[in-house]
Amino acid sequence: MKKSLLAIALLGTVGAVLAESSVTVYGTLDAGVAYTDSSIGKNDTTSLESGQQSYSRLGFKGSEDLGGGTKAMFVLEQAISLDNGSTLNTYPYDSPTPNSGNGVFSSQAWVGLGGDFGTVKLGRQLTPLYLAHTAIDPFQSGFAANINTIFGTNALDNGDYQRLSNAVTYSTADNLGGFNASVTYGFGEVTGNSAAQSQAGASLGYANGPVNVVYAYHQANNDTATTKGDTFKTNFVGATYDFGVVKAHAAFDQNEQGLNFKTQDYLLGVTVPFGQHAVFGEYTHKNNKLVKEADAELYAVGYTYNLSKRTNLYTAYTYVKNQPNAFVDVADSGASASAFQVGVRHQF
Repeated sequence: MKKSLLAIALLGTVGAVLAESSVTVYGTLDAGVAYTDSSIGKNDTTSLESGQQSYSRLGFKGSEDLGGGTKAMFVLEQAISLDNGSTLNTYPYDSPTPNSGNGVFSSQAWVGLGGDFGTVKLGRQLTPLYLAHTAIDPFQSGFAANINTIFGTNALDNGDYQRLSNAVTYSTADNLGGFNASVTYGFGEVTGNSAAQSQAGASLGYANGPVNVVYAYHQANNDTATTKGDTFKTNFVGATYDFGVVKAHAAFDQNEQGLNFKTQDYLLGVTVPFGQHAVFGEYTHKNNKLVKEADAELYAVGYTYNLSKRTNLYTAYTYVKNQPNAFVDVADSGASASAFQVGVRHQF
């Protein structure tokens, strides 16, 4: 009898622990064929690509109930190249050294606490700017039409601010009547200069019913231990309105870096869902405020078909047109570029 009571007590303890904590394995597997071309030379390429609509990754996330409405949380996430089976340790839009990822779980790796006070996360994580871009972009920061191709790019034409290492982030709780805010700081960790290579960002948004409006700011210090660099700054504002039969997208940003770099970007887009189908498109314009004939335009259209709640087929076409002194998404100034993509994505 005593043994039976002991067994029941042990089972009850295990059940309580399982109820208070959980770990989830999740991921996205995305692969397809891409055809890309440039107007200068014979630069056309046909290739099997991983992560066209969404980057392929394997992740682990978990939480533990600490009582009083507070919980501990973590995320460990590694990007994967399905075309060759390797892990992906760098990203086309990734923050520079020392904030770049390198190695296992280079996509995200953080631990934090959450509750009625909001959420505090420490480690490598997505920036408020990236989350704002993704919420507004009809292509959700995917495909060749990725909003970071034109928006939030620095003097080297790089949109390097999707992920941030050495970061501390605070986000408000989900009980503010649709309002939300987030602020993040990434330590540069350069010996003798606490500001060098540091980054900071923030966002303020409102999402309620069909309306979603968001503002985001990000800055990146480009000093090194021995040299002074110009700090990059970007201000972004975007909105979507869901009419039911169609969702409208609009965005604007301004980017500055020193005295010789200033650009403004504009986006107009639509998403049309119908049944298992969705068609989406956008027009994006980059206006270089300081250099003549250095503007660029991007036209894109995409289509998805949902085979189930977790699996879909997709295709997209993107065309970038550069003025003579612009080099958006190309190696040579003035060149145009196009990309046709088709593939399948499975999420679990």
